[in-house]
Amino acid sequence: MTATGTKTGGGTGGAKSGRGATGGAKNGRGTTGGAKSGRGGGTTRGSATGGTTRGSAGGGTTRTTGSRLVRCTVVGGVVLALLAGVGAITAGVLSGEGYLPGDSLREVWTTEREAVGSDSGNGAWAAGDTVVSSRSDGVTGFDARSGARRWRYAPAAGEAICSVSRTAEDGVALIAQGARGVPGAEPAGAREGCATVVALDLADGRALWRAARTPDDGEIRDEKDVVAVGGGLAVVRDEYAYWGQDWADGQPGFVRPDRAVRALDLRTGKPRWSAAVPKGCFPHGVAAGKRQVLALVVCGGDDVRLAAFDPADGTHRWTTELDERRAVERVTHMPVLLSAEPAVVSVDGLDMSGYPTVLSFGDDGSRQGRIAPGADGVGRVSTAAPAQAQIAYGRLYAIEAYDHETITAFDLRSGRRLWHADLGDLEDVLGLRVADGRVTALVDLYASRGEDGLLVLDADTGEERDMRTFPDSVAASRDEIRDLFAYEGRLIPARTGGYRPFTAYEER
Repeated sequence: MTATGTKTGGGTGGAKSGRGATGGAKNGRGTTGGAKSGRGGGTTRGSATGGTTRGSAGGGTTRTTGSRLVRCTVVGGVVLALLAGVGAITAGVLSGEGYLPGDSLREVWTTEREAVGSDSGNGAWAAGDTVVSSRSDGVTGFDARSGARRWRYAPAAGEAICSVSRTAEDGVALIAQGARGVPGAEPAGAREGCATVVALDLADGRALWRAARTPDDGEIRDEKDVVAVGGGLAVVRDEYAYWGQDWADGQPGFVRPDRAVRALDLRTGKPRWSAAVPKGCFPHGVAAGKRQVLALVVCGGDDVRLAAFDPADGTHRWTTELDERRAVERVTHMPVLLSAEPAVVSVDGLDMSGYPTVLSFGDDGSRQGRIAPGADGVGRVSTAAPAQAQIAYGRLYAIEAYDHETITAFDLRSGRRLWHADLGDLEDVLGLRVADGRVTALVDLYASRGEDGLLVLDADTGEERDMRTFPDSVAASRDEIRDLFAYEGRLIPARTGGYRPFTAYEER
């Protein structure tokens, strides 16, 4: 995939996301210009024929996407043959800039800009014809057809959302909220800290039910895997700051570790069961599916392990170490559950690379694939948002975080790299969506003039199926895109960070 022109800022150079000025290279590469907005010197690259090259360097099958320059030239050439003269040249330019019908996407609607970013409670879901954005100050539902605001849920005055479920099921998502406690105040107020769970109907924003949970303190912070939905259950994790201390039992606010993972009916909030957390362990995170409920549990001091429970009654099925070579610690390695089915965990800091290691497990707790960062950049992925790492078809589809210009598919059972699509030095991948056997990627064409791109790959092979351009910038940085949704042929990126929550695009 090759872009023409330069995406610069009112002059030559002006680097995108802080990359060098005139002549400043992306990640040190010697590319002239390369800025996010404006104009500058043109740069071209890619295969002379615009074809696909294959190989095996770095593991799996290599796909080098065809030249966008060649594609635009071909489109312009066809139009030249049909129109002639200035009109034909104009059509070729329109194709290159994302304005030619059949070769581009147009903005259909966009939501209003949000004033500031959010420190916690960030999430996004799609349910029927509604797309929903969550922040610390509330949750908002928008019409997927028009972008009109449908409803708004806001916590009570003085409260904030600290955590949300990663997914929604049957049009229901969970949020956890509470009020910040006053340091030194004793005893803590009943609602201080992340102390209330709310089930939201995403169709209309109604609170279906509320339930109390036990927080470990009165702080409101960004917390992961506090609540989860799956298999018709709402799974809640309680906390206690002094678990593991001999004197803790019986103190105010104490909750027994073996009763700290609870399941409620997703639609009604009726209690279903408390999980039999293994003796000597306490919960750190939860995930839920139809066949199993998972919990990260801390055992033997500070070793985080993975435990599975029967979704029917909470019976303990198995517990396994995350890494057989070393203990995985809560603070140092910050493990998070990416999926319940299949069981997939992301663990930071298992080596010195600064990138997470992704671990997968079988239904019996057996260790399967290990996707670890390698010295050559292979396996250096980001798992911070769904748009950066998607799990589907028994695979992990991810953006290689080493240079952000490669899309990779890994087999979760073996950890083997199946294929990777290298977009080249002048493009960054902003986000992914995997559905219907295809990988849809938003691409920052920052060697082009003001637009971004959309690339569609075959999910099995990585072969290019389609490529389109947006006449405008989709995102200012790759960290903005949280998720990608689709509705009635439209692509709807979900954003975070004080930007417009959603924008819908469709084929021009």
